[in-house]
Formats: sequence, structure tokens, C-alpha cells
Amino acid sequence: MNIKSVLRNILIVWLAFTSIDSFSKSGVPRIVINSGGHSGKIFNILFTPNGEQIISVSEDKTIRVWDARTGELVKKFESEIGKGPEGMLYASAISPDGKYLAAAGYPVATEESNHIILVDIEKGVQVGTAKGHSNVINSLDFTGSGKYLASGSDDGTIKIWEVAESHDMKEVTTLPVGQRVTNISFNDKTQSLAVASDQRNVLVFDLDKLDQGTTKFSPRELKKHKDIINKVAYSPDGSYIASASLDNALILWKPDGTVVKEFDGIKNVINALTFSHDSKILVAMDILGKGTSYSIPSGNKFADFNGHDNTVFSADFSPESATGNYLVATAGGNNNVIYVWNPINGRSQQTIKGHGSTIWDLTFGEGLQLYIANEQSKSEKIRHQFRFDFATFGITANPGRPDDNFLEEANKQVRQTGIYTIDLGRGNSIANNEFEDGRILDYQVMSNGHVIVGSDFSLKEYSGTGEMIKEYLGHTAGVRTVTVTRDGKYMVSGSEDQTIRIWKLSDKGELPSMRDIFEAAEWQEYFTSLDVDTLTYQPTEEAWQGVISYLRNVGDKTYRDIEEVHASLGATVLPFANMFVSDEGEWIVWTPSGYFSCSSDGGQYFGWHVNQGIEKLAEFYTAEQYFDILFRPEMLVKSMDQGRRVIDILRGEGETIFDLTKLNRPSAAFFNINNLAFGEFKQLDYHDGKYETESKTLELEADIYDGGGGIKEVNIYQNNKLIIIDDEFDKVGTEGKQMKRMYHVNLTNGQNDFKIVTKNFQNIESRGDHLKIKYVGEIMATTNLHILSVGINKYKNPAYNLNYAQPDAKSFTDKIITNGSKMFRSIRKTEIYDTEATKENIIKGFESIIATAKPEDVFVFYYAGHGTLDEDNNNEYYLVPTNITKLYGDPEQLQEKGISASELKTYLAQVKSQKQLILMDACHSGGALKSINVRAAASEEKAIVQLARASGVVMIASSGTQQFASEFEVLQHGVFTYALLEALDGEADSGDEKVTVNELKIYMEERVPELSEQHGGQAQYPTGFVHGNDFPISIIYQQEEEVVEEEAEDDPESDSEN
Repeated sequence: MNIKSVLRNILIVWLAFTSIDSFSKSGVPRIVINSGGHSGKIFNILFTPNGEQIISVSEDKTIRVWDARTGELVKKFESEIGKGPEGMLYASAISPDGKYLAAAGYPVATEESNHIILVDIEKGVQVGTAKGHSNVINSLDFTGSGKYLASGSDDGTIKIWEVAESHDMKEVTTLPVGQRVTNISFNDKTQSLAVASDQRNVLVFDLDKLDQGTTKFSPRELKKHKDIINKVAYSPDGSYIASASLDNALILWKPDGTVVKEFDGIKNVINALTFSHDSKILVAMDILGKGTSYSIPSGNKFADFNGHDNTVFSADFSPESATGNYLVATAGGNNNVIYVWNPINGRSQQTIKGHGSTIWDLTFGEGLQLYIANEQSKSEKIRHQFRFDFATFGITANPGRPDDNFLEEANKQVRQTGIYTIDLGRGNSIANNEFEDGRILDYQVMSNGHVIVGSDFSLKEYSGTGEMIKEYLGHTAGVRTVTVTRDGKYMVSGSEDQTIRIWKLSDKGELPSMRDIFEAAEWQEYFTSLDVDTLTYQPTEEAWQGVISYLRNVGDKTYRDIEEVHASLGATVLPFANMFVSDEGEWIVWTPSGYFSCSSDGGQYFGWHVNQGIEKLAEFYTAEQYFDILFRPEMLVKSMDQGRRVIDILRGEGETIFDLTKLNRPSAAFFNINNLAFGEFKQLDYHDGKYETESKTLELEADIYDGGGGIKEVNIYQNNKLIIIDDEFDKVGTEGKQMKRMYHVNLTNGQNDFKIVTKNFQNIESRGDHLKIKYVGEIMATTNLHILSVGINKYKNPAYNLNYAQPDAKSFTDKIITNGSKMFRSIRKTEIYDTEATKENIIKGFESIIATAKPEDVFVFYYAGHGTLDEDNNNEYYLVPTNITKLYGDPEQLQEKGISASELKTYLAQVKSQKQLILMDACHSGGALKSINVRAAASEEKAIVQLARASGVVMIASSGTQQFASEFEVLQHGVFTYALLEALDGEADSGDEKVTVNELKIYMEERVPELSEQHGGQAQYPTGFVHGNDFPISIIYQQEEEVVEEEAEDDPESDSEN
């Protein structure tokens, strides 16, 4: 066996683009981020033939379908993926009838050859698969008839596939090119195929005789370029070919090879070309992101487009350009943005982007406060958009800069001397491999002299002499920034993949097993023949040394080859935790095992990709579907504090570790609108892609499917607010069982977004099915405000008495009436204080509002008093009315006299108001101190967030995990309500003289810690949850404040209970 012959590419295969999720077999769940847009380079975009949608494919291994008019993400498809680049998508084509999408890219290791998938765009299912190429597929295109599909590959061939009505894709012929094929384009009129490959001439294959059974074709060559051709495009009318080469040349040809125009003044390589559908305009995009539009055939320039900030990989004209409505879509830049712009004037019409961005800079301040920059600075001065505190899991926007950079002096000891090299001094250096590591993007010298190097394809730690010690595996794109904590405990890295990864520097890591590295069949057979074969499976340093020592002792010189590879590996370390921060400041932190903590909308940003083989699209499960199981904020706080992995803490506490593969499949539910959209009694009309109705009420039919875990409940949401809870199902699950249910709903003015979600008995949720209906009937009455305010100073057990709960509730009620009197048609208030605040009276307050509130109204529930957990009842959270005498150890009393989160969820669902704000200054127990009456020993953030999320309401609660809801004499209020009153008086206003619930949440999250630390010495962090539409709750009328308040108190519409 020639061992050396199979050694050459081992390191490149293992190291380049290595991902944390290195499973290769189908069905193994792997965690991926889902930022709502692409987190990797977009290699192709296409308008659908009707111009209504844009479809993009990316190296992030996803296909995304966008509404071309609104920029809204409509659908997401995923296919078979593997480790590293396996499954990255580089090519796509849409059939001329707009029904099918073909897509392909990097091959997966589980298959002997590369493959193309054919997806029914409307149904969202894979209907065909073509297998044949032996390398990456770079380009796809259909013929004008849609009968044939061409694919161009790095294997130096073009394959022509016949796409039958049965969706079988039969290989008709293979066109040998001999060089890597980078781009292909059909003439829709004649079936000629223009080809760009790693040579200087444009190739044109005339394939008009394919229908006659001809399989051998020789290309014509268009000769003029002086460097390698990288892009080529036929005009839709077949009159022209445009081609670009790596020497910045752009040429317009007639199909017979006549040069029409050589464009001058082009300063950079053209990386994308597209013709308008009337063939009168050509748009060219370069590697720096600049776009230029030209008149055809004259070549006169129309306009430049400078929206992108880096390389553009694809461009496509809207079909509306056939009638002179010129719009072009281009994709690229640092943040993978799609712009739709006018090529006549260069003005942007639409921006399509996900919620994430490249992480450009990370810097630690005090403790675990991480400063985050997700915008590229145009100067040396970096502006950080966020500060995240890993000690409390709280985020602050626009925090400024930390006081000092304690690592600056350490960095002066070394210097980067080239794009691949770092000088360590004393003759030592670090040299990146161009293909294994790529360019050096950032480096950090630590206090022990070690150097962390972030590169295009790797993140590695080196000793002060340049020896590679560890490789950190997790990022899937270039690492732009690395930093360490002041105590040297953690290292944090930020990447073009839009993620932040947290690493524990003391982790020793593991080596991959020999069999993971030496994958060739010759090596596998060789290892099997050894007496120490079992060691070749073990991912440890001891195993590698054991094999090397054995071979050396028996005189087998193969040990030298293994030793050579081993010396280049270093240990591999997996992330301690991972983080994603959206551009809007929503965040999620998750562990490799899937446990997470997040902000209100953060749970949507990661999930599990599950392969189904190359014949089917992959499945994707969001973290939100497992929210009740995996949302463990208290464990992540403990993990960061102790430096122990969450799974180790959970095992130590006797908990079963989450395993997605051992759970039932989620159930499913879908709206069935056949009875509403068709037939004699139809109530829905379809206009411009939207459903409309004049009916004020509808009966929605739902098809429900049991995934095997039973149906615990079905929840119906309207505009994100829970309106129906259906729990009348059998307790025994039957996989595949189908049920139908009818649900009565009331519509509100304008858009109504209905969502149906099932939950099984493992508390796993289905993916929500949405139905959007616009109400266009008679406009309904304007908004009323309903307030239920509860404040309890006096408890039957005097040990629980509080100082400011009742006056806090009263002050809030007065303030919201004052500031809302001119915003609402009427205000109805129900106030319940002190000894009147029993469970019975609070429920009566809810029932009164349930009977009167309309969907257009606003409902506010304010509670100030005690809260507690029933540890004997699955940690059910309870509000504690005045007559409860024991908070702990008496579950019967809690269940009889307390109001549980489950009951509260039911009442909130029955209140028809779509806009609901819940404010809870609740805590566990009272304890008298000299100047501070501490309401809370620990407020259970998880219970509060679960309630808010399940109910679809806006909720702001006084304390986060292990914090305190405190009362200070100097403020004459609890900290929570003091900040709340400030916010409603305008401190939360962004400048439009009104305060929305989102502005309220942001202000409270920043002001409450500041106040509590200032007056009590310990920061208190509120829990805020805003899920859905923002809405105003207060208008600022400073000059009329006293008059409005007086009128509000005398409001004849008001009801008051004392």
C-alpha cells in the first residue's frame, strides 16, 4: 500500500471548514442557527417567472423563498448536509413554468457521487433527484422549454438531464470540458448553451439536436478574453452573450462570436451578470459589491449601485422588466443582503436581510460583560452596539466602550507580518496554510504568552514558540474577532457566520480518532490488521501515542506518516456555549446539548436540522418547539458562574439529559380553508396573494395529526395573542391518528394572522401553521382600555405584609388613566386592594373584563404582591392573594386560594383584547430589614416567561432569576413601579410623544438595575417578554396632566372595586 499517496489531502479534508456537528449519517440531529435570513454567502438568487417571489441558495445550506414585494420570508427548504462544507448550495434554476426549483452544490460524504434536488416550490417537497457528478456543482440552468436541465461541475463536465413529467431526471449526455465549469447559460430560443470554465474562451454548445437523440456535441469557441472566464449569460431574446474574465474584462457578443462591445473603465473582476427580460439592459456586479447597469447594445452606462459592502455573487432581473418595469435583485456583501434596485437610477427599492450580522469586534469589560460590535467600523474607532452580561444574562444597547482594553499591551509583543503570518519574536512565527486556515483575520495574545488566531477557516491556539496546541471547532465561516476575560477563564470569538462562541480555556480538548482522520479505504484496512486496532477508534492523545509507540516497537515505519499528521492536529475543543444576537437586540445563548436562555423572540433563532437522505428534504425543528423542556436560564447562569457544562450540572442533580432522538415526533396541525375559500358558502376571497373577507366571524377548520406523543392541547393565536385553548383530547397517543376540529374566531380591523400550535404530553410543540386573513368589511369601533389593578400590602399572615404594593398599584392605575385618556375611547378600571384581593374577587375582576372587552381593545393587568412556586406540582407558579397564610409546604392551600399560572393563562386567553400588557411586581416572601423590605428571595424567570409566551401577551415582571424585588424608603415605591412611572411619564419615549410597550420594556430593563444598584447595592433585573406587535400605552401631555387626571377619575365609564 502506498501510504504517502493517500496522505496528501488528509489535513485539508479534516481541517478546512470543520464544524462542531460532525455527524455524517442521516437522521442525526445537528444544531444550526436560523437567523431569518442567510448566515452564509448567497451564491444564487432567482425571481420566479411571475415575479412574485425571489429564491436564494447559500453556503449556509438553506434555500429561502422571499416575497419580492415585502421582503418577507415565505418558506425555507433544507436538504442533506454533512460536516464542514458538505451540503453547501452554490447553484439553482427554476423551471420555466415556475413550479420547480433545482439546486445543488457541495457533495455529502454519504454518497458516492454528487446530486441535484428538484423541489416542488408550492408544496415544499422534493420530487426528484439526479446523481452523477463527482465534484462540486457550480451552475444549473433549464432550457426554455423546461425539458432539459444542464449542470456544470468542478469535475470538468456538463451533464444534460431530461426532466420528465414524472420528475425522473435521466442523464441524456455528458459534455466534456476538461476544465472546472463555473457558469452556464441557455439560449431560451435555440437551446444553445454558453459555458464559462477555467480557460480563456467562451464555449458554446449547440444542443438543438438533443430531441433527435444526438448525444455528442463539440463546442464553438468565442475568442477575445485574455484571462480565465468566470461568468457568462445569454440575453432572454437570444441575441447576445455577455462574458466576464478575471482580468476585469467584460465583453458583449453576438451568438455567432461577433464582438459587439468591449466595456472599458472596469476596475474590478465582474462576479455576477444578468440581462433584463426585454434584453435592453445588462447589469454587472463586481467583487467589491459595486453594480453598474448598461444599455444594450450600445454599452452606455445608466447608473451605479453602491448598496453592497462586499462581493456580490448573483444577480437577476425581475420578469416585470419585460414590460419596462426595471428591477434587479443582487445578493452579497458582509451581511448577505439582497437588494432590489432600479437599474435606471441606481436607487434601492427593497432590502431583504435576516436578523443577524457578522460579528466584527468583541471586548470584555468588567467581569463577564461582553461588548459586541455587529457593524463594520469605517474608522479605527469601534462602536459597540450591545453589551451582554453573562453573569446576569442581561443585554444593554449602545453601551459605549469599556474603560480600558487590558489586552492591548499583550498584543504589542507580536505583530502580523502578512495575510498568513504572525511574527512571535526570537525567531518564532505562526504561518497559516492558505487552504486549511485561510487568511489571518484577528489574533489575541494571552497573559500566558499563548496566541489565539482567528482565520477564514479555523480558530487555533498556539504556544509562544508557534506550536499549535488546540483547535476550537464550532464556527462555519471566518472568525473576525477573538478576546478573553480578564481572569483568563473564557475566550470568546465572533464570526461571519453571525454567531458568538464561548470557550473555556482550561478545556484540554480531544483529538479526533485516527479513523476520523485517515478515512481512505487503504488506511481503514491497514488499521484493521493491527493488534492495537481498538485504539484507532478512540479520540484521545493516549490512543494516538499508543498506536505510534506500537508501530515504532514492531519496526513499522508507517508511524512516521501518522506522527507527521498528529503533529499538525493539536487537540480539538468544542464550545462551552454559543450565542446569537439579532440586529434588534434579541438574543439566545445555547449549549452544545441544546439547553438555552433567550430574550422574548430569541428562541426562534436556532434549532435542529435532521437529514432524511438525499431523496427527501431535511426536517427542521426550532428550539421554541422544545421550549418547556430546554429553556433553562437558571442553569446557564450557574454554568457560566461555576465553569461547569450544563449537562454536568444536570447530571449532578439527577436530571435526565435531553436527547431529541428519544422523543416522539411533534404532533402537527394545519388550517383547512376549503370550506371557506370554495363552494356555495365561501367567505374568503383571494386577491394579490392574500385572503380577504367581509365576515366579522369565521369557523376555522383544523386538521390535527398525532405524532405519537398524544395531543395535550391545541392553541389558536390571533396576531400572536392566545384566543383558544382546546384540551379535550384522549390522553393516549396514537401515531398518525388524524382529527378534525372547528374553531369560532372573531376578526379585527385589518390584518388577522391566525396560528395553530399543538402540544403533546412531552410538552413538545408543533411548528405553527399560519393563516393570514385581511378583514375588509365594516370598520369596527375604536379602542377601549380595560385595567385590572391588584395591590396587596396587608396579608392575613402579617409576616408577609409589604409597604408599597398597594400604593404602587394605585399610582400606576392613576398614571395609565391620565396618560391614556386621549388615546382610548373609554377607560374601564377595576381596582382590588389589600384584604379585598382574594382569589374570588380577582377572578370576578377577570370575568367582568372577559364579558366586555372587544378584540380591538387594550387590556392591562397590574399585580403587586407575593408570588411563589409549588415545588410539589411541577414548579407551578402562583400569585398569592391576601388570605394565603403559608407560601411554602402547603400545596393544598396554594391550589385552593392561589391563582396559578395555568389559570392565569386561561383567563388571559378568554379576554378578547388582542393587545394585552401584564405587569407583575411579584416575589416570594417578605422579610423586614431596617431600610429595605425585600419582597423576593428569587423570582422564577422561567415560569414568568413560559406564561407570557404561551399566552401571547406582553409581560414585564419585577425580577429575573435569583434577583430581588425590593422596596426602598427613599423612593416611596418599589423599584419596579418607580421606574415604570418614570417610563410612562415620558422617560421611555423615543421622541414621538408616546410610549409603546416595547419602549417600556427597553427602558425598564435598563433603568431598574440602575436604580436598584444605586439604592440597594445589588442590581435587580426585570424579566421582559414582548412577542408580536408593538402598541402604544401612554401619550405624553405634560401641560394638561392635572386636568386629564381629574377627568379620568370622574370618568363615568369607569368601574371601581375597592
